Amino acid sequence: MANLRSLESTPAAGGAVTYPGVVVRDANQKLAVNVNGNIIPARWADPLVVAPGDPVTVQISAGPTGGGDAVVTGRITMQPRPGTGTVKTVPASSSTITVTGTDSTDYTATFVASYTPTVGDNVILAWNANTPTVNGKVGTVAAPAPVAPPEGVAPPPSAPPSGQTPFAATDAATWVPGNGAWDSWAGGGGNVYQGSYSGYTTYGSWFYAGSAAQLAGRIWTRIQFTLGTRRAVGSYNSPITLHLYTHTSANRPGGDVTRNTGPYDVVIQPGQGQITFDLPTSFAGDLANGGGISIAGDPYAGFNGVLIEPASGLLTIDWSR
Repeated sequence: MANLRSLESTPAAGGAVTYPGVVVRDANQKLAVNVNGNIIPARWADPLVVAPGDPVTVQISAGPTGGGDAVVTGRITMQPRPGTGTVKTVPASSSTITVTGTDSTDYTATFVASYTPTVGDNVILAWNANTPTVNGKVGTVAAPAPVAPPEGVAPPPSAPPSGQTPFAATDAATWVPGNGAWDSWAGGGGNVYQGSYSGYTTYGSWFYAGSAAQLAGRIWTRIQFTLGTRRAVGSYNSPITLHLYTHTSANRPGGDVTRNTGPYDVVIQPGQGQITFDLPTSFAGDLANGGGISIAGDPYAGFNGVLIEPASGLLTIDWSR
């Protein structure tokens, strides 16, 4: 884990600098913040609710002796969260419902016990990190008639018909059945391995805390995946075939993940550095349902995870409505 002195730009004594960052888990599975590739323990503004993968602002200050202090001051979103939405589905015997926000995005929402969900209700959304809760229906007083914009002022643009959204991996680790624990292979460190070595079989996975589910219901036209640098293990002086799958877990389960779609094979060269390549759009279903990416099968090979390379596992999704 890096300390504040490892940042490229450090504040003068008594001053402060604001950086963008991403919430991650450190080697002890505690929440920390990734700033410019440095995993930093931080204090958090109160009240503030965050989840791994959330983009945030981080204010870093230095004392008179140079000691640093990092405070996460708030979350950042691609667009403002909608304050209201329309109930879309109400599954039987479920504690969650689907609500279409005013940004035309479908969200899985909880609801207060005093509200009985009904499809078509216009409801109020309160946000807890990236999860909305329905507090009740919007009042029935008629809204005032829309006011035309002043002459010469164009109306605001409609929601874009297409876009590109990145989703950073919030965690990466390897499961080894004989060891019976995540991240127990090759000294831990959150790195990702496939294949068999010395009587053991390794299964590596990247996790996204379900973040790609915000694009559920859109058409995924391209999926790009960033692989971390190849590690010097196994036959690292020879090309290997990497076998990629989707899995169905938002975060680390108690055992191995359930791999679903795949394999999709990519040849990786000796000494390969960080590389980005396309995955098949057939992977979209499991990712939009909150799953992630896994590797499995021989030959044995390993790759840096997010603790060493924060871009390892990055998904970049091109979509249309």
